Amino acid sequence: MDNVRKIAANTLSLSIAELIGKFGQFLIFVYIARSMGNVIFGTFNFAYSFSLIAIVFADIGINFMLVREISKNRDRIGEYIGNSFIIKIAFSILTFLAVAAIMKAGGFEETKRNVVYLIFLYIIMRSFCELLFVVFRVFEKMHYEAVIKFISTLALGAAVFFSIFQKLSIVQISLVYVAVQSFILLLTIGIVIARFTKISSKFDFNLSKEIILKASPFTLSLIFASIYFYIDSVMLSIMKGDASVGIYSAAYNITLAILVIPAMYTYAIYPLLSRKFGNGADSRVNDKSAGLIYERSFKYLYMIGLPVSVGIFALSRQIILFIYGSGYSGSTIALQILAWFVFMKFLSYLTGIILSSIDRQYLRMYSQGIAALINLSMNLFLIPKYGLIGAGISTLVSEAALFVSSQFFVSKYFYKLKFKKILAKPIIASLVMYLVVYFADVPTILRIVIGAAAYGIAILMLGYLDKQDWIFIKRIIPSESVKKMVPYE
Repeated sequence: MDNVRKIAANTLSLSIAELIGKFGQFLIFVYIARSMGNVIFGTFNFAYSFSLIAIVFADIGINFMLVREISKNRDRIGEYIGNSFIIKIAFSILTFLAVAAIMKAGGFEETKRNVVYLIFLYIIMRSFCELLFVVFRVFEKMHYEAVIKFISTLALGAAVFFSIFQKLSIVQISLVYVAVQSFILLLTIGIVIARFTKISSKFDFNLSKEIILKASPFTLSLIFASIYFYIDSVMLSIMKGDASVGIYSAAYNITLAILVIPAMYTYAIYPLLSRKFGNGADSRVNDKSAGLIYERSFKYLYMIGLPVSVGIFALSRQIILFIYGSGYSGSTIALQILAWFVFMKFLSYLTGIILSSIDRQYLRMYSQGIAALINLSMNLFLIPKYGLIGAGISTLVSEAALFVSSQFFVSKYFYKLKFKKILAKPIIASLVMYLVVYFADVPTILRIVIGAAAYGIAILMLGYLDKQDWIFIKRIIPSESVKKMVPYE
């Protein structure tokens, strides 16, 4: 299978896995929000966001680093995974103790503390599953991950829906999360051992030291990323209360569900680019295919991300009312702001992956550090005055800063894009789509379909897809019907 079809197959498998996981999680969150109200939903989201920040100190960037390292050295995969398990167990215990100390020192009420403890335990076990998913990604067998995530989502969804139906408390529902993830972790371990590799139980001090040192740049990078992704919910809870967190999170969770598209595409190309640039070449791209992958990836993510954001902005009120109901109408303004965060994130996912692929993750770390600092500073200033609107603006501005800085580094050390050929036509097509959606007096779902069709037609009429794009399409989908549609041979 050539590189184009390999990327397509892996992207499809990862996208299915993440779509199942994210969409399932999103539905569960919506059900909790609608069934238990914005205050309890806010408490749950505070625990979730706090745990996702804390887990970085237990994970220390190992999961992400291993994809690059094992892609170049598959014969030691059992040693890498086994020693990574031992390291993460030790760091998880230390982090859990730190979380407990923070909860006690912060004077949080008992229910909130218990929800945090349980959700953090759930996130820890999910992190161990993600470590094992590295094996599937390195061997480019992402369909195993898709199956496991399908089982996980189905089991968790059924358990949570039943728990709410039985009128269990938010603490008991959090315990359900832990129970289901325990089963999924055991299942994943079994599949990895049975199908791929034995997991070494021997602790190798030198290898563990190597893992920690190589993961350290990813650690700071993930800390910064977690801050600008999730600190707004934590700060909103402290400054404005859990009701504000619930309203804001209703909008934010929609954007997180959509971001599975760029996340999974970029993760699919990561092992391939890592193998091409695993030695961290000092200069710019020296492989034509790698440059082409980056250029086309940027073009496609831009072409998809822009209309998605325009559509969310145009239909934000209808989307919120359709998903959450009138009790969350206050989420509309937050979703309108975060719509543009989605667009920026489509692009910054790619630039971040490129920097990691060429062994310049420290530059990615700098970019994320800048974004985290901007996010924290703006939240401290804006949330007390403007509440969730301030949190949304802080998120958008920090994401824009992340993209600008990371794109600068990619242009300097990897490949300089010709933006003039990429930017203009999708903007025109998106304006056409916006007008169609704005004036179409039809139900929301139909508006989305009509808007997507209008955008697609405009893109084709403007000739945005060139000969190379059509060749890619033909190679990705090698069927006779597609060949007849493709204007280039």
